[in-house]
Amino acid sequence: MAKLPLPEQQSSANPQASDNDEPESSSASEAPPVESGGPTEPSETSVETSTVHSSVSPEEPAVPNHSSFQAKSPSLAYLKLGYTDKDVIKRYGTPKDTYPLPDDAETIEIWEYDGLSVGLNERDKVVYIEIASKTVDTGIEKLDYGMKGAQAAELLGIPEGSRTNVLSLEVSGGWLKLDLDPDTQNVLALKLLDRNL
Repeated sequence: MAKLPLPEQQSSANPQASDNDEPESSSASEAPPVESGGPTEPSETSVETSTVHSSVSPEEPAVPNHSSFQAKSPSLAYLKLGYTDKDVIKRYGTPKDTYPLPDDAETIEIWEYDGLSVGLNERDKVVYIEIASKTVDTGIEKLDYGMKGAQAAELLGIPEGSRTNVLSLEVSGGWLKLDLDPDTQNVLALKLLDRNL
């Protein structure tokens, strides 16, 4: 910025020299400082601004962000099938209770949180997620515990059929299932299950 007034001062002091000599000498003498001082300062400012914006961006996913349900990349309560035990602890902390659930193929360890159960296989990978309380955020836009089953079916694209107590949707790697109250047809539980369970 200081370089701009200098050419104006020189051009007003000696107009003929500025027309003939200063463009060459000013471009030669002023170009290096402008290139080294001028662009560096805006680049640093731009980098700092970009850094500030990029540092804000990673924090945004940590804040719950509802999205529409994706059958090709399903998640429930911000967890996906195949996540590790460390991913679960990072989001929800250590469980309040754990217990084994024997299965024919392998034993699943169930981690209990308030209104949320997470099942881990013997390789510490998530194979089961269940929400059984309104206090747990589903992470799916407009899908909530306690909502009408017909609304949930429409939201997820599940064809409405006869009156049923379970809504099922095949998803990548498994199933999304919603248990409905037999009397009210409200959602009692939301489950994301590995295909092998």
